[in-house]
Amino acid sequence: MSIITMPLEAATGGETGGSAEIFSAPTAVISAKESRQVLLTPEPFVSADEAAQFLCVKRRYLLELARRGIVGAYALGTGGKRKIWVFRLSELAVSVVRNETSIPKPAKPCTIGSGSPR
Repeated sequence: MSIITMPLEAATGGETGGSAEIFSAPTAVISAKESRQVLLTPEPFVSADEAAQFLCVKRRYLLELARRGIVGAYALGTGGKRKIWVFRLSELAVSVVRNETSIPKPAKPCTIGSGSPR
């Protein structure tokens, strides 16, 4: 909490009580961040099976989305080929609302045909 002092005139609306001295009255100011402090428990991670059931999709499709970088998917382990994926349901729901769940098709390789360009 931070304390701000102000002249007594300002605190009392301009009345000084006939005295020539100006006193400072402490005023407590609570920031918005402090007023919204709520004890939050972290959201637990769920398995791919639970996340797929939550989204009503197949587990295999969800894992493909995870490999492509869907929001809310986290890889555990350092394996090159196989990883264990865990998910946060709230982040998955947000990515569905934002329509970030489609698997983009890989770009077709650019080939140059032989022969004349005409």
